Amino acid sequence: MRIHPSWLVAPLLLCTIEGSVQAWRNLGSEPSRAPLFSWKGAELLTTAPPPFGKALAMYGADRGAEITDSLPNGRKLTLFYFEWDRIELGPLVDRGLHAPEQCNVEYGSFKLLDSGKVRTHKFENGETLGFNYTLLGEPDGKPVYVYKTPWLQGFGSLDGQTQDHRTTRLRRAFIRHCGAARVLEAGISGVENENEAWDLFQREVLDKLEWR
Repeated sequence: MRIHPSWLVAPLLLCTIEGSVQAWRNLGSEPSRAPLFSWKGAELLTTAPPPFGKALAMYGADRGAEITDSLPNGRKLTLFYFEWDRIELGPLVDRGLHAPEQCNVEYGSFKLLDSGKVRTHKFENGETLGFNYTLLGEPDGKPVYVYKTPWLQGFGSLDGQTQDHRTTRLRRAFIRHCGAARVLEAGISGVENENEAWDLFQREVLDKLEWR
């Protein structure tokens, strides 16, 4: 079958646009000086054995931490946290915006039960973080409530979108914004419902974040 040249125009144009955007944003921009949060008390690592070390390298983060806590009444909290000292919006979208089910369902043994909801937490200093909420099912059927935010200093949470939306990626790639970045993701199991999971996440994680 002969391919008509006109069929190649759209893919070539998209590749050209993405290549031009990449070169343009690599010129650099002034980093944000907006308020920045960190997870106080976390043991941050620059390298680690797999599987967390593999995730750390895949994200390209400057450092990160993984914590698993067994809480009273059979509840369990697993937390992943990554930090970048300086990164632009486009690369952060590429690295940090994939949905939690992409790893846990496509490459694991979890089932996707619900997604698409956004939870928002407001801090005493007026800053807010928005989290994508996903409900996963473990192989034994137990529910896991997952909250995730990729966040860029001076820009805020990149909640509500995934990197699979190509037009969104291109649109955000044209925004020249640079700063420190964070990705925070938590999975909670052993609770009765999503409201209890969210309350626990706020108390055990978000109340321990520090702004400066």
